[in-house]
Amino acid sequence: MERIAALSTGTKLMLASATLLFFDLFLTWQKLPQRFGGKFDVTDNLDAWDGWGLLLGLLALSLLTLLILRETDVELSPEVPWNRITLGITGAMLVIALLKNLTDAHSAWASYAGIGFAALAVVGAYLDRNRIQPERERPLAEEWKPRVRASPGPAPSGRAPEHRATAAESEPQAAEPSSRW
Repeated sequence: MERIAALSTGTKLMLASATLLFFDLFLTWQKLPQRFGGKFDVTDNLDAWDGWGLLLGLLALSLLTLLILRETDVELSPEVPWNRITLGITGAMLVIALLKNLTDAHSAWASYAGIGFAALAVVGAYLDRNRIQPERERPLAEEWKPRVRASPGPAPSGRAPEHRATAAESEPQAAEPSSRW
């Protein structure tokens, strides 16, 4: 619970709204009235998983993945503007939700809720637009030591080797298992 409380308000908004938007795609987004046999009226309930809805679902999943990776200890490149990328993904989610709602006939309440969730994600990304990425701890250069090889390298030209190789040094696989292959 403390880890969630440590998140910024914008990140919390994006996580919640993208998750709710993804699950909202499974609800009824269209209620199409149809005449059946000339005597009966039937309502055909359709969810959001068509062309636009699939793209909307993939964007919601990509936003969730990026937010989770950003908040864990995964090293992301500091040169990439991750805050602008999240703002772009959320903006695309809002535009696609609006397009889907405008192009679908007889939209249901879940389609309007999807627009609201996408708009909340944009607000969260806008709040996080100037968020500074925390610096990860990096090991100091002095602590790094090269790995000791089992077999000595070739002797420098013009110099004789200082000692004779033992059986363990002449056969590297006897000293330690090879990590090359």
